[in-house]
Amino acid sequence: MSSPVRSSSISRRRLLAVGSLAAALALTAGGCTSARNGGASAEAVKGGTITYAVALDALPSGIFGTLERNYPWINNVFQPVLQIDPDTREPKPVLATSWNIASDGLSIELTLHEGVTFHTGRAMSAEDVKYTFEQAADPQNASNLGFVARSFTSITVKSPTELTVTMSEPQPSLLEFLDQTLIIDKETAAGLKDGTQVVGTGPFTFGNWKQGASYELVKYPGYWNVDEVNLDRIEYVVTTDATAEISAVRSGRAQMASGLTPTDAQAFASGQHRLLPAGGTIYNLGLNVSTAPLDDVRVRQAVAYAIDGERINKQVLAGVGEVSNVFWSAKAPGVDETLTRRYTYDPERAKQLVAEAGAAGAEVPITYGANPIVRAMYSIVANNLTEIGLKPVSKAVDQPAFSAGQSRGDLGAAYLSLHGQVGLSPVTLINSLPPLRAKNANGFWPQKYQDLRAELLAAPADQAGPATAALSRYLLDELPSVPIVQAPAQIVVSSTITGVESTIRGPILLEQAAITK
Repeated sequence: MSSPVRSSSISRRRLLAVGSLAAALALTAGGCTSARNGGASAEAVKGGTITYAVALDALPSGIFGTLERNYPWINNVFQPVLQIDPDTREPKPVLATSWNIASDGLSIELTLHEGVTFHTGRAMSAEDVKYTFEQAADPQNASNLGFVARSFTSITVKSPTELTVTMSEPQPSLLEFLDQTLIIDKETAAGLKDGTQVVGTGPFTFGNWKQGASYELVKYPGYWNVDEVNLDRIEYVVTTDATAEISAVRSGRAQMASGLTPTDAQAFASGQHRLLPAGGTIYNLGLNVSTAPLDDVRVRQAVAYAIDGERINKQVLAGVGEVSNVFWSAKAPGVDETLTRRYTYDPERAKQLVAEAGAAGAEVPITYGANPIVRAMYSIVANNLTEIGLKPVSKAVDQPAFSAGQSRGDLGAAYLSLHGQVGLSPVTLINSLPPLRAKNANGFWPQKYQDLRAELLAAPADQAGPATAALSRYLLDELPSVPIVQAPAQIVVSSTITGVESTIRGPILLEQAAITK
């Protein structure tokens, strides 16, 4: 067995400073302790309430789906057994005090904190962790990392705080699965479906949910780390009108906000607010390799040369994104500019390829969902393709229809998609990203691709660079997808609030958040 990973104390997550304090905000929210201004010597205080404006309502039933709409609250109510540090990528204990992965990678032993209780007062046990992993394995619960849980061959509970998980094969995505799988209470799990019982182990309880309007988190007095919790309450206001959300932040009625477009968020990049980067989104143009004219790789290459990623980043994402031709981080081992910038905007080269393929004038239907950023991207992509002699055809659908088509692997000839999975490793993304996993909507699953995926999955973590590079080169040669840009989510935070954190994928952590004076 390998040496166990242990922690002698409860993890102290990194603090992301939200800037120096600024001039007073005139708060008008009634019935709450408002965030107040402070000077240069302002200090965090215990207690108080903050208001958090969000563009989309909570959806507790989507707890396994890592939905972006849940990012503002969910990791403050539910917790994983461990958490990967966004800066160092080192796993830190949360509900587990230690874990021990066998040297053959076929099992892991987990030891849990004693004294952790759910919000009902019932003690959390290894049986709850087992139940959670079993639920994550169920495809109906739509966990992006459910493929990891489906490799578990047994989960043995040794005591209320100890369990052993065995696997059919080593899982290089195991720690990311443990980071993103939030432990649920098996006795109240059924209540998650309609939100009547939203019971976790986190520092705050969920309640007073008025669907489509508001919900709130309240400090849980029985929390196992309660001394570190500052805020008494967080009130969430659902504001689908972007103008109203901006107004709420500017007036001081809200001290935090999520869901603003990058352009709107940039207005809060200085002065009385700061922007907290939290996870991010990969924007992609999928190409079905079995549908004319995209069944000709020259046409797919023409599309890649035609797309003006820099313009999309500047006009749609306010320049906060990073143009890249690969799905993973530019900092991932094995990745360099020959991969991330393999196809740069070159309409003349694109026209030449279209002519060589005899595809001039060919229609290219492009399916896309209701997301306003994607819709704005479509306009530029359509102009780019028209410029090189193709005929893009708009196929706008509502978001449920797009998601259903993505699940079926049926989105037509081409599609614009977005995936909030920035931060995950290549070895995880090849199974968690819809355009890369089996039964993708690109009709792409050749044997060589499967072999290169297998080589990456089998590579030791410290030797994954060459396998990542080889897979990247193959994808760039074949182009079943054209990744366009990766952009961080941006959370607006008042300069009167400190201690706000985010996880590697983007959920917000408020355990140590505090109002300053």
